[in-house]
Amino acid sequence: MVEKDPWTDTLGFTDLGTADRKKTLEEVKRLIENLGDTHPEVFDDEAITPQDYSRELRDAVFSLGGMYRQGHGADNEDVVRDVFLESAEEQGLLTYVDQRGSERIDFKGRLDDTGESFAMDVKGGEGQSIGHLLVPSNTDVLMLWSERNARNTKSPSSRLNEVINRAVRWGFNQSQDPSYMVIRDPPAGAVTNEGSVIPDVVVFPKHFPTPGNPDPQLPVLDDIHFVEILFDVLTGINDIEDDRILKHIWWHDLNFSDGRINKRIWNAFDESIELPTHSIDFSRISDVV
Repeated sequence: MVEKDPWTDTLGFTDLGTADRKKTLEEVKRLIENLGDTHPEVFDDEAITPQDYSRELRDAVFSLGGMYRQGHGADNEDVVRDVFLESAEEQGLLTYVDQRGSERIDFKGRLDDTGESFAMDVKGGEGQSIGHLLVPSNTDVLMLWSERNARNTKSPSSRLNEVINRAVRWGFNQSQDPSYMVIRDPPAGAVTNEGSVIPDVVVFPKHFPTPGNPDPQLPVLDDIHFVEILFDVLTGINDIEDDRILKHIWWHDLNFSDGRINKRIWNAFDESIELPTHSIDFSRISDVV
């Protein structure tokens, strides 16, 4: 009997890091690199010869790579505005302002029912530019959003972890308290029966721990109203206790003990599903580059 994979069979992720996919990618790369030698007939009706192809291949691949990366990065904020913020505002759930070009955070606004202020910054890929944020001082809910579009060969847990850890370190370095990390991953994330991408939301303690406040408590489901709105708008599921939603909420505990920040990340639907993580030496948390 084949053992079930909780990430794909329970949570609904697509695993882009399988051995079969890695093998297929290697075959594609081999075919591209050797096309001029192995299939010269392809060029019979083309304006270039197999020799032209082989000579210009390297520069052409670099050019294509730059074009794809530029396209991914430029569109992330527009995607978030289109799939979430505009829809939420049209439904009377919030109002927002697009701050791009004027402030060092992408969006800010207020929830209509509670009046809470929120600030949101959108990152693509692994979120390397997170160190440039400036958060409005009256922010009640700070949200970091990772819009993932790369189709690398990493497992679902690796794709989540690599952006979460960077956000946590940024929070400590900048004395900020991110409320949530939203990870929307169209290539590998779960989808509803209607085909909508289900985001994964990491919920942090209301305040990050310090020696003076070593063990801040995590909120409970009733306290994370913004997350409820987020799933409602993005998936059409308005019950935050619905199993389809719980599978994509991650509790991220943080506490300070003996000079270290201890961490634990677990799934709200199945607590046995955890993300691997390591403690941080509080005195050695360095600035984000």
